[in-house]
Amino acid sequence: GQFRIEEAIGSGGMGTVYRAHQTSLGRDVAIKILHPELAKNPDAVRRFHREARVATSLEHPNLVRVFLFGELPEDGSLYLVMEHLAGRSLVEVLDQDGVMPVPRAMHVLLQICDAIGVAHAQGIVHRDVKPENVMLHERRLVKLTDFGIAQMVDSQSFTATGQILGSPGHMAPEQIEGGDVDARTDLFSLGTVLYFLAVGRLPFTGRNPHQVLK
Repeated sequence: GQFRIEEAIGSGGMGTVYRAHQTSLGRDVAIKILHPELAKNPDAVRRFHREARVATSLEHPNLVRVFLFGELPEDGSLYLVMEHLAGRSLVEVLDQDGVMPVPRAMHVLLQICDAIGVAHAQGIVHRDVKPENVMLHERRLVKLTDFGIAQMVDSQSFTATGQILGSPGHMAPEQIEGGDVDARTDLFSLGTVLYFLAVGRLPFTGRNPHQVLK
């Protein structure tokens, strides 16, 4: 339709992200297409639409804007159209610049907290707060990405594909054990992000994901 796909710019456990040009408005956007397996479960699709509607209503300088969502007519795959960001993820920043001084790490963390607070007030839990999902945008503005995407799908339908909803090194115990998650789950992950920024490694490590989770 109005979007011209330019290139794939990333992929992960939830799907693939593409840079695209929105011809109707003359701007670059990012389109995240979720894995096709998610569209096979009617409950997952309903939940995606419900949560995506809330995500499109969230506006905050530190949150990546979600402009549009829907299903691809070809195979029913779910997609989100978001603002396209220039800059580096926190992982890339540490790889290139080294460990952050504590004042700068706190400055970054406070911006993430502002973004999370807005979404929590709307009942959205991120469930996957990690350095890969935080971008340093123009003028050192912090942008939290993928907000609510992990909660837009039914976890049972997704884990059936052999994937884990979340990142082992940042997951709170209740999330690992399949229990109820709420705002405190994100706060736990925030702690691991601050540790990573200030120390240069994660607080929980292991030779494989199973060891980390344990």
